[in-house]
Amino acid sequence: MSGLLRRGWPVFLATVVGNAVVQALTTVPRATPSPSAGFLGLAAVSLVALILSVALCIATLRRGVAGGRGPWWRWTDGAAAVAAMLAVALAALASSWLVPVALVIVLIVLAGIVVGRGAAGFVAFRRAPTRSVLLTLVTLVAVGLLWLGALLLGFFVTGWLSAGATWLVFGAVGVVLLCAWTALAARAVR
Repeated sequence: MSGLLRRGWPVFLATVVGNAVVQALTTVPRATPSPSAGFLGLAAVSLVALILSVALCIATLRRGVAGGRGPWWRWTDGAAAVAAMLAVALAALASSWLVPVALVIVLIVLAGIVVGRGAAGFVAFRRAPTRSVLLTLVTLVAVGLLWLGALLLGFFVTGWLSAGATWLVFGAVGVVLLCAWTALAARAVR
């Protein structure tokens, strides 16, 4: 995992900070949720920034796993990011309790996509069951603590500062978790 983080840290840092800045800027107009054009435009900008940041992380990890070989960008990187966002959004619409579970599943699937074998993330459960279960528990605890931290931060700090801080932490933890799942999946298919 640390090797993947070391190889891709410039892209990860730029991606996490860039996404946090965009997310913070979308809160500056203080648009309230409504079907207005302004709010829908801000929501679209926010979603596109999130999808691009996830796709850049996927592409960076894919090249890191491949030792820097292969194309820098594939259309599947963007498609995987869109599918990941759709899965988490649908889980959130069904129940907020499903979001942590959906995030764990999305991380496992994205790790398989990064490695180049769709089921590689799940193969890790067969090849390294203890590590996989422990990483699942760590991921669930991390997501739960992030959720709680975001709620508490929203009480004490509001507006663009809260959004920026929240997305910086979410992005950093998300990159670390995706690197951990990718390293586990890569080890499972060797």
